[in-house]
Amino acid sequence: MGVDVSEILTIVKLQMRTLNKKSFDLSHYEVYMQMIKNLNLLYLCFLLPFLCFYWMGCSDKDGTQEGVNRRKVPVKIYKVSRGQITSYLNVSGTTLPIEKAKVGAKVEGTIEEILVDEGDCIKKGQVLIRLDPKDFLLDIDRAKASLKTAQAELEKAKHDLEQKSEDWRRLSALYERKAIAKHRYDSMRAAFSIAQAKVKSCQSQIKEREAELKLAEKRYKDSVVEAPFDGVVTKKLLNEGEVSSLWAYNWEVLEIMNLSKIKVECEVSEKWKARLREGMETVITVDAYPEEKFKGKITTINPLVDPQQRTFRVKIRIPNPERRLTAGMFARIKMVLEVREGVLIIPEKEIVERPDGHFIFVVQDGVVKRRKISLGINEGEWVEVTEGLKEGEMIVIEGSHRLQDGYQVETLL
Repeated sequence: MGVDVSEILTIVKLQMRTLNKKSFDLSHYEVYMQMIKNLNLLYLCFLLPFLCFYWMGCSDKDGTQEGVNRRKVPVKIYKVSRGQITSYLNVSGTTLPIEKAKVGAKVEGTIEEILVDEGDCIKKGQVLIRLDPKDFLLDIDRAKASLKTAQAELEKAKHDLEQKSEDWRRLSALYERKAIAKHRYDSMRAAFSIAQAKVKSCQSQIKEREAELKLAEKRYKDSVVEAPFDGVVTKKLLNEGEVSSLWAYNWEVLEIMNLSKIKVECEVSEKWKARLREGMETVITVDAYPEEKFKGKITTINPLVDPQQRTFRVKIRIPNPERRLTAGMFARIKMVLEVREGVLIIPEKEIVERPDGHFIFVVQDGVVKRRKISLGINEGEWVEVTEGLKEGEMIVIEGSHRLQDGYQVETLL
């Protein structure tokens, strides 16, 4: 069946005139839909190419108008400059005292007095604990009495030895002149030897009694406990009236710590072992002082790598003269691996990372262009640029999510 083109064009004009009268405020899309509904399928097949060209022409016109009226995108920019950047290794650890000790008496006894409490600052040599001294003083008196007895025995033995020595000399002269029998000479010689042995025995007893006296005096001295170093009392483990017994494993009375310096122990992956060395600087932060940074140095690097965790232990020392840090804090540690001077650095936040690399928007004559860059050291907020930018170029540091290549921008202060 043939189709008369002039008839179709006439119908189209009538339909358009009708629609314009009824729906003069409808969009082009709605006009097309009304036409499609009123035409039969055969007419639709003929008019489809014509309608497509008509719609594309309208769309291009609207798009051009939109481009003309597009407003400039407000952004913040940064001038690329050179500076210093530092490479850090971030790990975590726990703060520990430089010295720590649990103190108590070396001897068994009843605690008579504890002279400090938790939180008290102490000095080396300060008396902390006293045990009941009665038993220790009795032991000293007993040892002194035994020593006196042994000294008296020695004096008596020496006097007896002098007598036997005189008799020995006299009988020896008589025996040489054959004036006495041999058995008297032998008896006298035996008595003299016994007197000598008695003196030696008394001398040994005196040494034993002197040692006993020294031990009793030492036990009395050990009943008074002094601070082994400057520090602070962190725990009170026993109270007055309780028995301190080394043999019963109940002798620890106080726990003290030296907090003038703090050490931090942390585990580091074995891949960094070759890059760390003693004396390297570190920066430590703790939750108690989130805005403050504490500086320390690596003092010990354990040569042993844990075969299960594949880590090795590092110890860091931090000066703490004001004792602001204490033991048991969670520490975030940044170890300084490398410091570079005079390199290009930019803020890190507006860099776009994609599978094919890193990109940033560069501003030239008020127009932006996406540019691929290569990065070096990342310090957190700042990053080193090794390729793709030059010193003095302007880059977008805020508002890049609204940009595309060729967009005009307005700089914000």
